[in-house]
Amino acid sequence: MHCSRFCLALLTAAFLAAGTYTADVAAAPAKGAKKSQSAAPRAVPKTIAFQKVAEPREHAFTMLVPKGWLVEGGIFRVDPNRVGGTMNSIEAKCDISVKSDPAGTVMLRRFPKINYADGPMIPFTHGPGANYNGSIVTRMPSVEGYLTWLFQQARPGAAGVKVVGKESLPQLANLVRRLSEPLNRSLAQVGINPPGYYAGFIIVEYTENGRRFKELFYTLLVDARASMAVWYNDLTTSMRAPVEQADGWKPVLDIISNSVKLDSQWVAGELRGQGQRAEISRKLVEDIARIDREIAAHRTRTQQRIQTDQYLTLTGQDDYRNPYTGKMERDTSDWKHRWVNSSGEYIYSNDTSYLPNNDPDNPRHDYKLTTPRR
Repeated sequence: MHCSRFCLALLTAAFLAAGTYTADVAAAPAKGAKKSQSAAPRAVPKTIAFQKVAEPREHAFTMLVPKGWLVEGGIFRVDPNRVGGTMNSIEAKCDISVKSDPAGTVMLRRFPKINYADGPMIPFTHGPGANYNGSIVTRMPSVEGYLTWLFQQARPGAAGVKVVGKESLPQLANLVRRLSEPLNRSLAQVGINPPGYYAGFIIVEYTENGRRFKELFYTLLVDARASMAVWYNDLTTSMRAPVEQADGWKPVLDIISNSVKLDSQWVAGELRGQGQRAEISRKLVEDIARIDREIAAHRTRTQQRIQTDQYLTLTGQDDYRNPYTGKMERDTSDWKHRWVNSSGEYIYSNDTSYLPNNDPDNPRHDYKLTTPRR
């Protein structure tokens, strides 16, 4: 499953690891920008209420979103009859954005996984740009090359573009490789070489509509060209904010990233559907279909384990006991106070005098304070 809690959390880790994504980089207004467009953006509020929001299209998962923010996109599916093959049709895909406003002044976007065809198994008659079983034949780039291309696609109107940070993340690639060892051993037993994993990020500064932004793009590239004639992007996410407030908005985006929870009934139905679609595809590419099913099931089983290992390794968090469920919850410690209600909605505040149950703008009065373990 592609839009998992793990997938979103990985971007947060990359964002934290990229030490250059800070608020001390000065804004650089574009020439000729209108005064109203270049005005300083709204400061990060001391108190932010988060609401639980379901993925809009299939209710595949829920996430916590700041009150008043927009959620666009979601789960979509590729029709193999329209794209000429099944390589991108077995699994559900997810392209979802969480925005502070329609312009996306502060936003997080999760990009879909796309399979591309390449490698020695591709017939010589299929050059770059050709269709091979529903995938476009594309030579596999480096992580930096892929992310640079992705930025150009996502921000075609960007001006004054400057890459201010870039780094490979071998520790994350190695983590995915290590947790995929059982599956890779199964592949080796039937003569299929296990894939290669390559992770990294770039941080780009640019001007859009008269405002200067910083945006981080993160991905994991998986190389299965030699065995399955495919390579693909996974965990691909971007996170942006106005350059002078990037550090202030980071914990808000952290909470969104860390709050995604899959719906168990949707996951069960999706895996059944993947099996049915893969059985049809098996008539053409039997090994590819079987491996896709195994990878999908394996990814679902190991999501929580990867999420936990990755956060413990790369982020500083606190564990909070939920007074309603009694369970421990790992969350950001960027706010002094954290409340939860019986519906699993949260309010965070640095205002020592703020009490959500006394807030006349808050219709709920069942918020309870959660305290950190440490």
